[in-house]
Amino acid sequence: MRSPLKWLVFVSVAILLSLCTFILVVMNVPSAKTWLANKLVTTDIEVEDIRLREVRLTSVLVDVTVSVENTSSLGVTLDRIAYVIYFEEDGEWVELGEGERTDDVIIGARNSTSFDIANKIEFVPSIRALYQLYNQGGSINFKIAGSVWLKVWAFSFEMPFERIKKLGL
Repeated sequence: MRSPLKWLVFVSVAILLSLCTFILVVMNVPSAKTWLANKLVTTDIEVEDIRLREVRLTSVLVDVTVSVENTSSLGVTLDRIAYVIYFEEDGEWVELGEGERTDDVIIGARNSTSFDIANKIEFVPSIRALYQLYNQGGSINFKIAGSVWLKVWAFSFEMPFERIKKLGL
């Protein structure tokens, strides 16, 4: 028969190994990570606005206002957001530019935050988009597709999003 101390050590080691295995699986298996992310964090990402800020000789500056709402009971840190901006031309999505923000944004439990991201768009794609805007009578569809990376404790989760917004003059 085993002594109570040996039994306690055995159970403690078994629990520790199980916990380490669980963490390794969650960190390395995408479906497990997605499952845990859906259980821990629920967010809603919205593109509130896309504004033309400045037209230069070689590029155009566009501000994208993004809102992230944390509907879960845990606070999260937004580590990074990266996306690609497209415009619709004759029923096809044409890449316009990319945007990224890497500054940490802390979002409390059941709270939301909005922030602007400046985007530099090269001149040729912006001319095509402006021509499409003119050609469509002053309105154009934009699509923003990307991901946000949210951190809860030591875990970081990628949450993809895609939004389409019609903008007009």
